[in-house]
Amino acid sequence: MASRPVRVMIVIAAIAALGTAGGGAQLPANYVAGSFVQLNDNGAWSWFMDERVIVDKGKLIVGSVRSLGEFDATQGQPDWGNVEISVYDIETGRADHVVLHRHFEQDDHDAPAFMVLPDGRYLAVYTKHAVERKVYYRFSQPGDPLAWSDAQIFETPGKDKEFAGDNATYSNLFRMPDGRIYNFFRGIGHDPNYMYSDADGKTWTYGGHILQGKGGYSPYLKYAFDNERTIHFIATEDHPRNYDNSIYYGFLRDGEIHASDGKAIAKLSTSTEAPLASWDLTKVFQGDPDNVAWTVDIELDDQHRPYIAFSVQKDGRGLPPRQGGMDLRYYYGRWDGSKWHVHEMAYAGTRLYPYEDDYSGLVALDPQDPNTVFISTNADPVTGKPLISAADGQRHYELFRGETADGGASWHWQPITANSTVNNLRPLVPKWKDERTALVWMRGPSYTNNHGNWTTAVVALILSPKW
Repeated sequence: MASRPVRVMIVIAAIAALGTAGGGAQLPANYVAGSFVQLNDNGAWSWFMDERVIVDKGKLIVGSVRSLGEFDATQGQPDWGNVEISVYDIETGRADHVVLHRHFEQDDHDAPAFMVLPDGRYLAVYTKHAVERKVYYRFSQPGDPLAWSDAQIFETPGKDKEFAGDNATYSNLFRMPDGRIYNFFRGIGHDPNYMYSDADGKTWTYGGHILQGKGGYSPYLKYAFDNERTIHFIATEDHPRNYDNSIYYGFLRDGEIHASDGKAIAKLSTSTEAPLASWDLTKVFQGDPDNVAWTVDIELDDQHRPYIAFSVQKDGRGLPPRQGGMDLRYYYGRWDGSKWHVHEMAYAGTRLYPYEDDYSGLVALDPQDPNTVFISTNADPVTGKPLISAADGQRHYELFRGETADGGASWHWQPITANSTVNNLRPLVPKWKDERTALVWMRGPSYTNNHGNWTTAVVALILSPKW
């Protein structure tokens, strides 16, 4: 077990300086709204596997993948492509670190999903990025997220042994009241599939092909579970580089997939054939060449009603790939029991890097409060004006906390970071039964693609109710 020193960075600033998005210029260099801790000096994650961060027994458990720069130059270096776990004791301030899988693959899609098992062990499930049909899983010792078993492998099926589109990536774990564990992953057809275990994850069975998209790539799904019997999800038709996506919603309950109004529209597949497509679900947002959507997050309120966040590219009409993505927006949607209410929420700024016009800094919904979100953007959330740091004169992604009192129609923004000399990306807020909020994100100078080119630390901030 490796232990690394915790580097706590404390920024002294008056809370009175907070209040509006444009107030960042008044804040000091590398401002953070509190004391944050560095959990790992290098790490990243994609956003289509969950739970990527959990809080259990007072410990914050975070998975990430290590990068050492350009992929071709990293082979043979000690830590290339490690899948790693950082553990932060919230009360003592101690941070520890362990390598879950050494030299796995240098890709942010390889970050693990976690689940707490009834006996106190943790289950970690992870894959490579669609280069093989293997799903890897490991178990911790009871109550010890730093001690892990050897990897076991579940071989997922494919219709054609030579078809790379049947390879696996992403993992999303849910445990039903009867003890069955589901893992929703991308597999056959480059589409959402599922596997399940009736043995607390020790053995697995392939379940079926859930949903198909337009065929060019894959529907992109985000899931939320009510911890009873219903899995909610939002979906696109395809990858936004291939299709002018809309956003759709459905839920799975008792073996059937339903639309927003509760109408059952298909049985959950138990074969390699998908019973329905994204566009058979409830359409929440209509996409078009000026409004290309991508799923980001979904959570449930205290009545188990979904609220969602997604990004929209506004400037891609008629442009070839790599020419758009200079005007991204964040949207918020909420189901009131009879109708979806969708609103533009904030300016998301520009694409994260040129190869992917739709990659944003991302949004984290607060799972405890549907009226609170955390966003990463390199634009003022209200005006869209570029965020130019007073510290170095460069444009950087900053974090903001947003609050709404009218279901998302209007928002009040407070900076979490400001005047940074680095970027602040991909915030995460884990579920935690506490008055405080745990905020985890990637913080560093560069993130130039998901195939191993990033220099970002994994950091965390514990926000008090009256921060």
